[in-house]
Order: sequence, then structure tokens, then C-alpha cells
Amino acid sequence: MLKTYAARLEERQVEALKALSNETRIPQAQLLRQAVDLLIERWKVDRDRLAFLRRLEARLDEDRGALEHLAKQ
Repeated sequence: MLKTYAARLEERQVEALKALSNETRIPQAQLLRQAVDLLIERWKVDRDRLAFLRRLEARLDEDRGALEHLAKQ
């Protein structure tokens, strides 16, 4: 189900969207939906990568602490 959503675009974005639509013969609305899907997918990947890096950093901190403790003995 499609819903209407209003957004303000900069003039350069509108012109680029029109040009891309004319060149590809893909309607502007469809191009915008594809762009939103790409943005959402990228956000999910970035979010997952950030979560992984946080877990990795926590694990490295634990290992660092253990190594420091062993070095003192």
C-alpha cells in the first residue's frame, strides 16, 4: 500500500531527480522509493556494524584487563 509523504528537496536535488527520471524513464516517485530503500538498508548495515564494533571493543577491554593482570604476576 502506497502512502503520500511530502518532503522539501533542494533545487539541485529536484533537477537531478528530473534528469535521472528522464534518462532512465523511471518515474520520479519510484526513484524516490528506491532511494529511501537504499538509505534504510545502509542504515541497518551501519547500525549492525556499529553494534559489532561495540561488542568487539568490550571484548578487547576484557582481554586487555586480563593480560595486565597476568603481567603483574
